[in-house]
Amino acid sequence: MAVEYKEKRRFPRFVCDTGVRIHPEIGNAGYWGTVGDISAGGCYVFTFSPLPVGQIVTLAIKADDKEINVSGQTVSSHPGVGMGIAFKGFTQEDAEARLKGFLQHLASQPKKETMAVFH
Repeated sequence: MAVEYKEKRRFPRFVCDTGVRIHPEIGNAGYWGTVGDISAGGCYVFTFSPLPVGQIVTLAIKADDKEINVSGQTVSSHPGVGMGIAFKGFTQEDAEARLKGFLQHLASQPKKETMAVFH
């Protein structure tokens, strides 16, 4: 018997493969990861060293030749795989417009095979 899955997310997600610099609120060392999917409400970051759930972070997402700077909080953590981050705000004046433009760009691209994401 087939089980039907109903999407419960508020925002559509788009598969992508772009770099992101992660700066945890606690500690001053930033590190790099890869955004596997993104929406207007958050993203999933592949990294071998995900932060625990509840950590406040600042992200610098690479979008073409620009950065999208957002603040967020980890909402899922999968050791050795990555973490889900919910966006909480923008840390640069035009970051919201940049994110919307990046999402529109991704939406206009041919559908990619989805990546295995555990969130």
